[in-house]
Amino acid sequence: MLWKVPASAILVLVGVFIASNISPVYDFDGPAPFSGESIYNPYSDLDTALGWSRTNLHTHTHAVKWFNECEFYPDSVLAFYERYGYDLVTFSNHMELTGYPGDSSREVRVYEHGWNLAKHHNLVFNPAKVHYWDMALPLFRSQKQFKIDRLGKDADFVFFNHPDRTNFTDDDDMVCLTGYRLTEAVCGFSYDDTYCHKWDVALSAGHYVPSAISDDLHKPRRSDKIARRCTFLNISRPYYADIRDALLKGRFYSMYLPDFGNGDLSVKEAANRSLAEITDIGMRGDTVFMKLSRPAVRVETIGQGGEVLKTLCDTSVTDFVFRPEDTYVRLTARFADSTVIFTNPFARWDGTSVSGTPYEDFGHSVDIPLTILFSLLLLAAVAGVLYLIRKCFSAGRKQDFRR
Repeated sequence: MLWKVPASAILVLVGVFIASNISPVYDFDGPAPFSGESIYNPYSDLDTALGWSRTNLHTHTHAVKWFNECEFYPDSVLAFYERYGYDLVTFSNHMELTGYPGDSSREVRVYEHGWNLAKHHNLVFNPAKVHYWDMALPLFRSQKQFKIDRLGKDADFVFFNHPDRTNFTDDDDMVCLTGYRLTEAVCGFSYDDTYCHKWDVALSAGHYVPSAISDDLHKPRRSDKIARRCTFLNISRPYYADIRDALLKGRFYSMYLPDFGNGDLSVKEAANRSLAEITDIGMRGDTVFMKLSRPAVRVETIGQGGEVLKTLCDTSVTDFVFRPEDTYVRLTARFADSTVIFTNPFARWDGTSVSGTPYEDFGHSVDIPLTILFSLLLLAAVAGVLYLIRKCFSAGRKQDFRR
């Protein structure tokens, strides 16, 4: 009976698939919008004399150990980015740490974690090791939280990748999930989707997570895939300690770009080297302000619930006075060439957080009865698979005996 071997192999894979999804079940603390007498300014340490270092934080290259999602090695990918005026590139292959080509002092140890079918992926910065374990299908909020907690235990911080295109992740997840320090607010299925809905859901629930958007590059030769999203860091040195400090404090802004030239690389290169930028940003008293290098078609001030609190047109300057009812505000500038600048949020806080920002790791205690029940259900499913495997072989033996 030749069918026994493939059938049993499939059943074994199903059993492993089911067993990999075992996790605790958590009771999540409710959302707590930002509050406090003080207002956190992510740009309080801004040095305008330094300017900005253009960065892509989420980049794939030719992999050594696992599946290849890019045909080019790191030195070639870096050269592609340098054509468009990038200063820094970090390489984040799936389940693999990738060395920096050339000056090793510029290396950022980071990898993208996630094999799962839901595309629940995380960048893991400066890990002690690469975690190869993953759940096959993390459908439930507690499973996603368990993954984030596990990854964060021996790493500097965890980054929540592309929540807009993470399957089975809804607004309630963004309200409850905690433990990650940054996210990619604009990384949906469409390049035109630049409204940051899930980011605002998380911010409105009191999760202080700056947004650093990147290409998530796999195909550097495709003009429509490279130099479309980037992050501008205010740092004095291109080294990890400085990058980490700027990222966690939110001392950067992100930008969405169209595909300048629609395949004409000379046009794309020229446009990428003459982008609008923020020339100054910060607070004066209780007033948030921003100055741009050239007028934007529209500048929006966005607050709690993603509500647009103020809109100015055809301007290179904007300001907004924090009102008592405002929990956070962030600024978006849209330009005639379709580029969009996103600042990080200014948020209320009491000034005492251990992180030095309004970020807090919200509690999520284990619900022991539900954890036991969930584990028993999965184990029962695995037992059912083992029973079917046994039936496959016993059926084969019976037929052999009859012969």
